[in-house]
Amino acid sequence: MILIESIPYFSFEENYRKLGGLLFEDTLSKPGFTISDHYYDAKETISLSYEKHQNLKQQITSLFDRLDIERKKGLYPCGILYYELGYHFIEGLELFGSNLEEGTQLLHITLFQKKRRIQYKNPDKDQLSKHSITELQPKWLEAEYMEKWKQTNEFLILGESYELNLCFPVHLQLQGDLFSIYQGLKTKQKTKYSVYYPMEKNSKTILSVSPELFFEVNGDEIKTEPMKGTILRGYTKKEDQKNFNYLQTSEKEKAENVMITDLYRNDLGRIAKQGTVEVEELFSIHGLSTVWQMVSKVRAKLNQPFQWNTVLSALFPSGSVIGAPKQRSFSLLHTLEGMNRGSYTGAFFTSEEKNDVPLIRASVTIRTLEIKSQGNNHKAVYGIGSGVTVLSKPNEEYAECLSKLRVLTNPIPPKFAILETLRVCNGRIFLKELHTKRMEGTANRFGFSFSKEKLEETFLEMESKIPSKSRVRLLLDETGEFHFESTVLPKRTKRPTIKLCFAKEAIDSKNIFFYHKTTNRIEYEKLTDLCKERKVDDCILFDTDGIVLETSIRNLFYRLSGIWFTPSLETGGLPGVFREYLLRKNWVKEKVTTKDDLVHASDILTANSVRGFERVILVRE
Repeated sequence: MILIESIPYFSFEENYRKLGGLLFEDTLSKPGFTISDHYYDAKETISLSYEKHQNLKQQITSLFDRLDIERKKGLYPCGILYYELGYHFIEGLELFGSNLEEGTQLLHITLFQKKRRIQYKNPDKDQLSKHSITELQPKWLEAEYMEKWKQTNEFLILGESYELNLCFPVHLQLQGDLFSIYQGLKTKQKTKYSVYYPMEKNSKTILSVSPELFFEVNGDEIKTEPMKGTILRGYTKKEDQKNFNYLQTSEKEKAENVMITDLYRNDLGRIAKQGTVEVEELFSIHGLSTVWQMVSKVRAKLNQPFQWNTVLSALFPSGSVIGAPKQRSFSLLHTLEGMNRGSYTGAFFTSEEKNDVPLIRASVTIRTLEIKSQGNNHKAVYGIGSGVTVLSKPNEEYAECLSKLRVLTNPIPPKFAILETLRVCNGRIFLKELHTKRMEGTANRFGFSFSKEKLEETFLEMESKIPSKSRVRLLLDETGEFHFESTVLPKRTKRPTIKLCFAKEAIDSKNIFFYHKTTNRIEYEKLTDLCKERKVDDCILFDTDGIVLETSIRNLFYRLSGIWFTPSLETGGLPGVFREYLLRKNWVKEKVTTKDDLVHASDILTANSVRGFERVILVRE
């Protein structure tokens, strides 16, 4: 077992830039931190490309036999297996008759002599040097994709395949330091299988934030986690749950997943001890920052000690990125796509052996950039795709493909904490259960560590230390630590009246921070500054369709024809706990709200759990 050294980010970066090498990292298991396996001190680099007039079969077999030997000697063979290497490993296919272009890359492997395992705190946005990702150009626009989809569907109807994972590349430009670009990508998609792999001497780099395990071997145990089924995360809790439920119950998505899971069971059956192949999980839904993914887990015991040639002949490439049956689907996809996939949907692996126990990890190289560099200017290819079955709809499949670009296009979020503002009076917390529920939901959405036991301990401390009526800011950081600070509330003799006006501009409904209470209040602060200029207390937010949401720090309530309403907040706006309390009591109703509704309302109030209700004077300009 390798001890984990814990160091600050700046120390890690300094050491890495000095030593170079390969990073295989887990940003998911411990929120706020990266667990990094750093392989360095390269002894040898091995690259292999396709040559039309050369039979590479024996050469590839000998190479992987050698990797087994080098691993047992104490070296760390790591690298990329390109998708086109499937022509060698898929039964019934061969490289010699593949018609691949001369020079098509098949693999790139480095034999490292040293490894260290390090834990470091994830960097703040301002710790990364300036960089950008621009000029994203999908190889297929929607019209061309539709034509490809029709051809794909014809093969499926004819029974040539049960599923085809139709993919295409996106070309893009990167500017800046690649190490900072990689660290930025990791903040946007947390996974167990992040890769930073500069390929020595050829100005190529692989950056990957793949969420999918291809296989993992520990001694004689092997497990796989095929990932099939995707839908976007929602902005509101309601929308997010709706998308989760859709994926969980979708016959189309489940059919895809079970098909690939069965394929893996069959593939593992070729190399497993009889009776040891078992499906550990089926149709589990995993939440990433931008999408929900359906994942299954299959486990087995190897029928002989691990050997690369044996395992890859059974498994490579992953069936989740091809379809079923594997051999025919692979051939059809090469015809349909009309191009090489390269590193995309191949596999990245690390390997070592300790006390005669092989430890192998391999990820499916999705969410992966293949980069060629000239100084700080970089050209990159990023593959996207989805599984097509006879139940698929082309517009939905194309939308799913484009959804996988969000990890590139979403801005890097600033460091923030989750925030709840509480009212404590006489040692009691007002609406404690609703605050707990909202904070837990936000923590789950952003991947923060959250412990109800820790929160309850914090509440007990709060209640014992704050006897007087106070406003309390409760903060939760990414690592799961709670902090609070309190301010005594002044006594009120009457309900205050505040002035509100409409904001000058619509908010961006795709900004996730408008739906959750955090310390990232940059957009709200801009609105507050404008309010001061206009000599009002707060402003009313609305979306690009003019639908009214909330104010910058309060929820809205208004009376029309004797009935009290509150805006629905489906396109932005924070659902306050006091608002939730009133809805549960049936004292107010949700309504899609327009500016005219407020103009014609007989009464307008604002409220939150600390201030309670406040009367409103609507200032119209």
